[in-house]
Amino acid sequence: MSDQISTDAAPKPVGAYPHARRVGDLLFCSGVGPRAPGENTVPGVTLDANGVMTDYDFEAQ
Repeated sequence: MSDQISTDAAPKPVGAYPHARRVGDLLFCSGVGPRAPGENTVPGVTLDANGVMTDYDFEAQ
């Protein structure tokens, strides 16, 4: 039996999966990119109207 673990305090996962899943004594954590919590934006990345990256600031990320 497994339990899904999700939170509104972290960025939403990109796919249809929880932030983590507990199976017995094991905890499997999903990789979540550097998006701002509550948003789908990535700090330091500027996109044009077509969603193409036009600028990237590694330090801001």
